[in-house]
Amino acid sequence: MKILITGGSGLLGQFLNVRLSEKHDIITTYHNNPGNCKQFNSVKLNLGDTEEIKKIFHNFSPDAVIHTAAYSRPDICSLLSREEVFRVNAKSTGELSRLCEKTNSLLIFTSTDLVYDGFAGSMHKEDAKLNPVSLYTESKVEAEKSIKNIFSNYVILRTSLLYGIGLNDSVNNFHKMYNNFKAGKPWRLFYDQFRTPLSLINASEIIEQILNLEIRGEIINFGGKQRVSRVELGEILCDIAGFDKFLIERISMDDVSGLQQVPDVSLNTFKLRSYGIEQKSIEESIYEILKLENG
Repeated sequence: MKILITGGSGLLGQFLNVRLSEKHDIITTYHNNPGNCKQFNSVKLNLGDTEEIKKIFHNFSPDAVIHTAAYSRPDICSLLSREEVFRVNAKSTGELSRLCEKTNSLLIFTSTDLVYDGFAGSMHKEDAKLNPVSLYTESKVEAEKSIKNIFSNYVILRTSLLYGIGLNDSVNNFHKMYNNFKAGKPWRLFYDQFRTPLSLINASEIIEQILNLEIRGEIINFGGKQRVSRVELGEILCDIAGFDKFLIERISMDDVSGLQQVPDVSLNTFKLRSYGIEQKSIEESIYEILKLENG
């Protein structure tokens, strides 16, 4: 299969590069920092450059596009203009959808669990109430609407908290927590925010499975099978890696000024499993992460 990956230098993108290049013909794109993209067939790309994207489609004719490129951190989005965030996160998604429609390419789009109403209760289904509380999540909702309005050859993945050891310069909260604990330093974790986290390794594996299934026109909750707080995730890491749990500084979201609070966006992933896809447990995933990290 010929696969175009946008955001190939990002947190998930680099894992997709490694995973999908084993059995597929890929082109992966990056904007500034290439990450591991240059190890593969890659293109430096500005998502606003429609002509360059058209050229890639013309020359490569992808069977599928995995669109992960975005301003992906709510705190970064809050520093940018609404126009800029929507240009990258929503408008470019619409342009990609139109190109996919013309070439009959499957579009897999990574949205976010943060689109849900985090105050409405736990284990949200795909038809649960949406309540985007940040510019980032507003742009993701708009991107989803653009896709659905243009064509039906898509899979929208409402992606939960992704965790693991990032590749190259790509880091996340779990990665920083691991490094601090390994150095005997404390790390602050929320005891009152709940998610259904999914490891980066498992996420890339599941996306490959989705590529091989006849799933079209679906929104799917893309998370793990365990609902945990940030503290509980840290405790599981400590148990497996032998770190001291006293290094965990338990804090409330109320302790962080200016934080746009989302207490619980845990996901019901029955639809994902209905396709025969089974997620790994947090314990299994952390063992796998540590094995990869420590060789």
